[in-house]
Amino acid sequence: MKILPVTAAAAAVALALAACGDGASDTDDAAGGGSAEPTTLRLWLNGEDTPDEMVDFAIAEFAETNPDVEVVFERQQWTGIVEKLTTSLSSSDSPDIVELGNTQAQAFEAAGALADLTDQREQLGGDDLLQSLVEAGTYDGRFYAVPYYAGARIVVYRTDLFEASGLEVPTTMAEFVEAGATLKADNADVEGFSGIHWPGKYWYAALPFVWEHGGEIAVQGEDGEWTGELSGPESVAGLEMVQDAITRASGAPADGDESTDHVDFCNGQVGMLMGPGWKVGQILDEADGCPELADSIGAFALPGLEPGTTAPVFLGGSNLAVSAASPNEDLAVEFLSIMLGDECQTQFAELGLLPARSSLLDEVTGDEAAQAQAAAAQNSRFVPSSENWAGVEAAGVLPDMLVRIARGEDPAAAAADADAAMTEILNG
Repeated sequence: MKILPVTAAAAAVALALAACGDGASDTDDAAGGGSAEPTTLRLWLNGEDTPDEMVDFAIAEFAETNPDVEVVFERQQWTGIVEKLTTSLSSSDSPDIVELGNTQAQAFEAAGALADLTDQREQLGGDDLLQSLVEAGTYDGRFYAVPYYAGARIVVYRTDLFEASGLEVPTTMAEFVEAGATLKADNADVEGFSGIHWPGKYWYAALPFVWEHGGEIAVQGEDGEWTGELSGPESVAGLEMVQDAITRASGAPADGDESTDHVDFCNGQVGMLMGPGWKVGQILDEADGCPELADSIGAFALPGLEPGTTAPVFLGGSNLAVSAASPNEDLAVEFLSIMLGDECQTQFAELGLLPARSSLLDEVTGDEAAQAQAAAAQNSRFVPSSENWAGVEAAGVLPDMLVRIARGEDPAAAAADADAAMTEILNG
């Protein structure tokens, strides 16, 4: 699964200028009532996470009630998908159904490129849909992109090092930090060792600490204006815990990122790391990883402040949407209903991915990491739902703040500067 950062600011501008149409359905005409042209429903899905067998099943189910409609499936690649969607959704040759990375969706929603599915939300899953992906699919109070599948960040750890240090799986966030500090101290002879591998720029890992303490990244007032909230007392409390964890438990560079954490793990320099559910697969990859550690790797959901709870985590994944230019909106929604149904979503669960519906999370099978993902997904959050969030990421506001915190600067001061920058960008 390709979980991408937002890079769609340019897409929003281009799409806003394009004539995307009003999203009205032309289904009756297209389905044969007065038109000699056969109806075609074009489906774009990205990457390899949706198996061909699932697509075949959905098409066959759809054909039972729509035998005269041809579904044309076109598999796209994640690389360059923003640019390709920008061009395609604003053209007269737009696909009907598209897959979007959850952090990409807001820009297309704000630009008017996607059909408004608010009235169909209950039909597509309603309150059973994963909340953070619902947030990604919602803009200005309207629902445009339905959750499809997801992956949650979890804690991956060395079971042998835990045993050597006499540690149990932490049940609270404080225990997690203390376990990291213990691991670092007990492995001080290993150069660059991290009890918790936490490079300074890794802002996804910091968000659960902010949210669990009751803080927010930014909030939108009734007047529509955004205000950064990282310098609020609850957020600062979370950032102070982040600083404590980095200071006492991490040996990673204060100005580094998480892109090579699997390499450090394989080099024996990591006791625990926070990463997406597929991280275990990356670590054990026969070509680029260390499969010899297969019997020494465990996983668990990041615990919350109270025993028996999990911390809110950022949930990466995909949403499905209908092009505003589609003449077949009703048919597209019917096809989406099949993709969100028990049969298709259970197949995701069987692959170790997280289904889009909370009621099916218990169906997730596979290794310990898959089970940890399912537990983590029960408490998930998303970045501020603004089409300008792309600018916040592009400016490196959160990584810059966390590098300062990792270097020992006052978290409140670093957060105040981040709030100022973020407020300006979000209201731009």
